[in-house]
Amino acid sequence: MKKLFFIVTVIILVISLAACSLFGKDAATSGNAAGDLPDDGETGSMETDDDARNGDNGTRDSSTGEQEDSNGADDIDGASADTDAAGGEAKMIKVTLYFPTADNSALRKVEREIPVVEKAVLRACILALAEGPDDPALRNPIPEGTRILGITVRDGTAIVDLSEEFRGSGLDDVTSRVSIVNTLTEIEGVDRVRLRIDGKDMVGPGGEPLGDMRPAVLDEKGRPVPGRTMKAVLYFSDSDAMYLVGEPREIEIPSGVSAEEAVIDELLAGPRTDDLWGAIPDDTKLLSVETKSGVCTVNFSKEFIENSPGGTAAERMAIYSVVNTLTELDWIEKVQFLVEGKKEEIYTHAIFDEPFSRDESIIAE
Repeated sequence: MKKLFFIVTVIILVISLAACSLFGKDAATSGNAAGDLPDDGETGSMETDDDARNGDNGTRDSSTGEQEDSNGADDIDGASADTDAAGGEAKMIKVTLYFPTADNSALRKVEREIPVVEKAVLRACILALAEGPDDPALRNPIPEGTRILGITVRDGTAIVDLSEEFRGSGLDDVTSRVSIVNTLTEIEGVDRVRLRIDGKDMVGPGGEPLGDMRPAVLDEKGRPVPGRTMKAVLYFSDSDAMYLVGEPREIEIPSGVSAEEAVIDELLAGPRTDDLWGAIPDDTKLLSVETKSGVCTVNFSKEFIENSPGGTAAERMAIYSVVNTLTELDWIEKVQFLVEGKKEEIYTHAIFDEPFSRDESIIAE
């Protein structure tokens, strides 16, 4: 009897130890141990707009639809892209990295296989840039001590928040920015990059926010092809959807991009003033834009109509946000809208198949 009691006791003890070990392992993998890379809110092996809106990693700001990293900073000082720091299983993928030359005169494309943990491709790319190039003729674009404070993807824009250490000066600053922008826009679903320093949009030499940056066009030697800048006034809705408010902005127009396209891209990116709102319906994409004889034809995706909140106020804001912005350009008198390449008779209430002229009465005084 005593022998039977002893055997039963041993069995219960073994089962208890096994359960404690299992729960301990689950707890360890669900939390972030010291030195672990936090989940950054990236979703999908190649992040897309839908991933950013529908993913369940991280949290979402319901007012913007932006998915946010809520797990703290990632120290990339001296980090190795070969480190499986997130505690998950790494998958090797081939990416294109852009490293500046030592003299900052050009950028070089480098193909490299990098480990990606938990499908966080953008973070893995920045870690690979931080690891630096193998070629001594190239330099590391990520300054020592820089930390990743957050990475989000919203409507094709990768928003990368870095610590103060990233801020450089002169050509180092410019080529480091281009290195990150051109690297991340190689990833499917990323068209532009917005850089932030400690949560605030990075500003250029003139003190204006850089905003959403497109990849630089490079010549055959890797040198950026000069674009041009233009002053424009973009019109966004006030908080009551009663009036449009002009937001002056200096826009960088990349080589090969028209002024109209650059202006609308900035309009789609939204206002930089806190109390203004983007009037164009969510997820709307610009398919094409062309100006002939003073009439600018703007071809939007179907979301311009499908995602309209309805109501005459929202309708007016959406239409005249575009019309009044484009007619700020000297050569544009009217705006003709197309949706998926076709004229629509009605928007939500307004006749929509005829060109619209500028409306000054809707602009706040």
